[in-house]
Amino acid sequence: FANATIEGGIKKVNNVKGIFGYNGAGKTALIASVDLYRNLVLDPTYLLQNDTARKLDKLLNYSLGFFSFSIIFEYKKNVVLKHSIKIEKHPANRGYFISCEEISLSNGRTFDGRYKVLIRKDDDRLSITDDKKIFNGSADYLLDAELNYTSVVSKVMSKLPLSTDSANRTYSDGERVILDLYSNVRNIYAYLSNDDNHASYFQNRNPLIETPIDIGSGNLDSLTCIDVYANDAVIPKPLLSQYETLNSRLERFIKIFKPELQRIVLDKLEDGQVYHVRKIFKYERYNVEFEFESSGIKQLVKLFSYLSKCADGAVVFVDEIDTNINTAYFSKLIAFFKKYGKGQLIFTSHNVEAMNTLKDQRRSIVALGENNNLDVWVGKGNKSPVRDYLDGFFPNSPMNIEDFDFVNVFFGTD
Repeated sequence: FANATIEGGIKKVNNVKGIFGYNGAGKTALIASVDLYRNLVLDPTYLLQNDTARKLDKLLNYSLGFFSFSIIFEYKKNVVLKHSIKIEKHPANRGYFISCEEISLSNGRTFDGRYKVLIRKDDDRLSITDDKKIFNGSADYLLDAELNYTSVVSKVMSKLPLSTDSANRTYSDGERVILDLYSNVRNIYAYLSNDDNHASYFQNRNPLIETPIDIGSGNLDSLTCIDVYANDAVIPKPLLSQYETLNSRLERFIKIFKPELQRIVLDKLEDGQVYHVRKIFKYERYNVEFEFESSGIKQLVKLFSYLSKCADGAVVFVDEIDTNINTAYFSKLIAFFKKYGKGQLIFTSHNVEAMNTLKDQRRSIVALGENNNLDVWVGKGNKSPVRDYLDGFFPNSPMNIEDFDFVNVFFGTD
């Protein structure tokens, strides 16, 4: 999602990237991996939760037997930060544990250059850089910490004194590296079309995630990931006004696609320190609860909170973004983020027409093909990415299927 060089600073190539590919190529797995990585870093109890093991069992590649992530962020000019995590199934129970984790910095010219390891956990062994200028002993408590089920990043963050005045506090250089890493991960979101856990979103929030952080390299406001589409959202009373503001934005958004909508009314039921909130879509002659709206409107409502974050500057990964959305509307939406979006939108899609919207922005079109290989389309002149894709000119996506291949399927004999 960036240039392949470090020297001179990493330049953001573009703010929209479309990932295409045939069924089963691994597009959803890519978005799921981002979601899993984010959970591992931000939620210190993620691997200990009852539902996590069942979810990971369904995602696990049985030929490998583990999950492995390696993420690279820009830290400073000419310096990148690399974070790697490996999780495996626990041999003694049905759960999973972190078998390896590494945080390192590179001052080289390319992403594949040498890295200086700051912290490395390998099974039960933990090593911290012996360069005293990095941590100054501030991370020694990690040597005795339980890190099998909690990321080093989460553990360090739980020990740091955080507030809106964090920029004025004294942190070691190593702590600031981890603060920067944590801030980057907090700014990443992943939408999976089959994700069904949003109604109880606020019941399992990690208070640390709500903490405003300012580490001197840019302020990161308090995270307010209110999923405005939950049919029965549980909203803490202090956040109700913020929820109502987001609902007003959602209302304006849906009216673009369905002008006859008059209002989205919030039906609130008070319950102690929270509200249970349902959405009523009001039209001139009738009202519709969200649950009974059309599949297209439901998809737009579900996507809205993620697209809103992206418009404001977040990095958002969306799986099957075009599901049940009219192609013309979808193209205009992508065009908006290309031209006006402050963040980065990375989406998967089967709708190849989206390629035409992206073709004038170099390296925005990626095809995930055979053996998980990526092809990046770089257009020249009047070349058409759609035609190249359908004609099999993407090296790892040969599209070796013809109409007559179905003859024997439907008309052949057993």
